[in-house]
Amino acid sequence: MADHQPLQPIFFRLLTLLAEDGFTQEQLFLSAEGRQLGVSDISQIKLTDIPKLLQVMASLTNDATLMMRLGERTDITSLGAFGFALMSCANLGEALKLLIRYHAITGPGPRFQLRPHNLGVILRIELELGNPIQKRLITELAFSELRAVGEILINQKLTKGELHLNYPLPPDIPNYAALFPIPVTFNQPYSQLVIPWDIVNTKVTTANPAGHVIFQQQCEDLLRSLNRIENFSAAIRRILISAAGEFPDINQVADKLHVSESTLRRRLGNESTNFRAICDEVRNLLACEYLSTTELTVAEIASLLDYSEPVSFRRAFVRWNGMTPSDFRTQS
Repeated sequence: MADHQPLQPIFFRLLTLLAEDGFTQEQLFLSAEGRQLGVSDISQIKLTDIPKLLQVMASLTNDATLMMRLGERTDITSLGAFGFALMSCANLGEALKLLIRYHAITGPGPRFQLRPHNLGVILRIELELGNPIQKRLITELAFSELRAVGEILINQKLTKGELHLNYPLPPDIPNYAALFPIPVTFNQPYSQLVIPWDIVNTKVTTANPAGHVIFQQQCEDLLRSLNRIENFSAAIRRILISAAGEFPDINQVADKLHVSESTLRRRLGNESTNFRAICDEVRNLLACEYLSTTELTVAEIASLLDYSEPVSFRRAFVRWNGMTPSDFRTQS
């Protein structure tokens, strides 16, 4: 993980919470679910396995509030130049615009959209990968982190607005509203925060116009650097998704990207992933979409995803999501 420094603070927070709940890192990776990660130390976790790690931790601790607790401990200074740019903003509205533009420089994670609303603005989260449990955990973590950062910036509790969640009320959280001190509604079309105008316009206590110019320029430089270095993982995902199930092999993908196979493997290693992991991600994404939105049989989906036998697809799906395709379809 040395190439992705912004992710390290979250690992530290995760291990701290584990210890507080009476668990060790060894117990995490020796648990039945943890062994599926195939590592023995949290520093070996790949970026693509972060959602699985969160699910394993939630299962091990049996703590339905784990993600909220994790988000509350966000340290804005651990975000580097992006964090200082946020702290130098004039108000929360300016900070939200920075979040949309520069969030990518903090490392891989969910994307956000900022949309107008008659009461203020909407901050909507976008998640592509992960099973329903993992998406819920990531959503809880993301909104908890946003709330923590917002409260740090204005030095007061955020008690106005609305939280919409696109999943049912989790049965193991009897008082969800106590964790988010604003109205929360479930089974919504999107997961999003509705932020009223008076909160959007609240001044940041550490506002620094002169410093803001410097920190924003640093963020701009980092963003340009990211854009100059093509993210091979994202490029491969696009190629595989557009292949509509007739997945090219790594040599064919390397040709499309105008690099050698060895160069492609090396670049993917620098991004803490590999070709097989990306193929699995895309197959899982498509499988979940087919199961949720079509009436295709499991055998037909297996064939579409280039599996010669349905049983092989079922095994892979259970490994990815911890449940059978039939169970996933029932939940969806």
